[in-house]
Amino acid sequence: MAAAHADCSGQKETMATFHPTLWGDYFLTHQPQSSGQQPQMRERMEVLLEQVRAIIKESNGIQKVMELILSLERLGLDYHYENEIGELLDVVLNSDYDDNNLQLVSLRFYLLRKNRYDVSSDVFNKFQDKQGDFFQSDTNSLLSLYSAAHMRTKGEKVLDKAIYFTKKHLLGALEHLESPCVEEVYFALLTPPFRRVRILEARSYIPCYEKEPTRNEAILELAKLNFNILQLLFCEELKEVTLWWQKLKVGSNLSFVRDRIVETYFWINGTSYNHKYSYSRIIATKITAFMTIIDDILDTYGSTEESMQLAEAINRWDEGAVDVLPEYMKDVYLYLLETFRSFEEHLGPGKSYRVVYLKESFKKLVQAYSAELKWRDEKYVPKKISEHLEVSTISIGTSVVACAFFVGMDNINADTFNWLSSKTKLLKSFAIFVRLTNDMASTQREQQGVHCASTIQSYMKEHEMTKDDACEKIKELIENSWEDMLKHYLELIEQPMVVPQIILELSRTVDNMYKHTDAYTNSKTIKDTIRMLFIDPME
Repeated sequence: MAAAHADCSGQKETMATFHPTLWGDYFLTHQPQSSGQQPQMRERMEVLLEQVRAIIKESNGIQKVMELILSLERLGLDYHYENEIGELLDVVLNSDYDDNNLQLVSLRFYLLRKNRYDVSSDVFNKFQDKQGDFFQSDTNSLLSLYSAAHMRTKGEKVLDKAIYFTKKHLLGALEHLESPCVEEVYFALLTPPFRRVRILEARSYIPCYEKEPTRNEAILELAKLNFNILQLLFCEELKEVTLWWQKLKVGSNLSFVRDRIVETYFWINGTSYNHKYSYSRIIATKITAFMTIIDDILDTYGSTEESMQLAEAINRWDEGAVDVLPEYMKDVYLYLLETFRSFEEHLGPGKSYRVVYLKESFKKLVQAYSAELKWRDEKYVPKKISEHLEVSTISIGTSVVACAFFVGMDNINADTFNWLSSKTKLLKSFAIFVRLTNDMASTQREQQGVHCASTIQSYMKEHEMTKDDACEKIKELIENSWEDMLKHYLELIEQPMVVPQIILELSRTVDNMYKHTDAYTNSKTIKDTIRMLFIDPME
């Protein structure tokens, strides 16, 4: 699965010498070419960071300011300048601007709403005629409006119409456009900018920015250097999680389990590439890997009796429970307990309480797995999709992964973990989005064997319709859940900004992994992207 944005590098990515099952061995032995240059790289980066900071402070003119902010965000540099960008956005909000310029209005709306400023979509009303159709405009303006319209929440009819209008005209313009505009339009239609995984966006946009005549050389150099330094950190994290994975000896003891530790890290890495969240990425990768193991045991390999024994042991959460397990599960269970203890030791006395929340979330996940196992054995299809979602929005594991990510963060307290334990609107819409997206991608594969009924089957049963019709309706529900999620993201003010940001970033990674297929299971579809992100440096 390709990243959902233009790749202007001109490079053809191939993985002829790599196979997904060999990823772990590669990263254990691989020494990045630039690893010995880290001190010089970091020294140069400090110089460039200050140069770009000066550029930001000296920027003026609403359009140039907004274009600068957009470039910094797309290049993956904005996390270095959160305060400076916040000040610029305040200026954008409070300054006069040409409200007859559709491209300018669209960019302003996009940037402000994206950063949770309260802006009304009514600004687009003036660009409609009496019938509600938008006036024809140039491609850049249409593309800008298309991006802005995807910041819609439920009920914003002017943005609904804008998406329909711009999509229609941009599709029609594709055959007449030239590079690089044609790539920009194509990938926007595939995945709107706001829904893209940000580290992949940065990796693909840097070569595009390099070709822009208005590029700033200091910003370009910083973007390349920033990516290469992050890539070195990613490789260190990959080695750590791969060593941890190999201690479990999945390849020999649990050969039926999907061996996807690098793909798991790739997925989690898309949630946040900020260097200060390194330990969060490691925790979330390990937890997601355990979720894969237990899911594969309960859903594919283990008998019902064995699966219930594992669920019982996890609910007890003590080493003595290993006695109830079949032999092949014992090492997995003990390693699970050991891994959680390692989290507590790493966090120390002041933060180890967080692991209690993670443990309870993990137990609830396994309870949901058990409920679905009962559905499978009884060949039960929930009569309504709402009944299905009561269980399947837990079994999809969104709360566990989010909790795992927050466990490793410095700027999180008990209030956030209590919030995670409650059924808030943002978490509910997030879980629905992930569950439905997953089911759409994996239903064909899973229904070939003996599996629990999916939400699609429940929707078919509830509304007495064909599978194809149900899938079309599920697509609408996915879009509705995204709009709900965005609304709650904008409204959540009682938690640190990073909390709703991480939830939204997790949703972007899910969209990326399941856009065309179940790329986690069919991992060959993302091998080129993995190489682009973790192996090939920017030059």
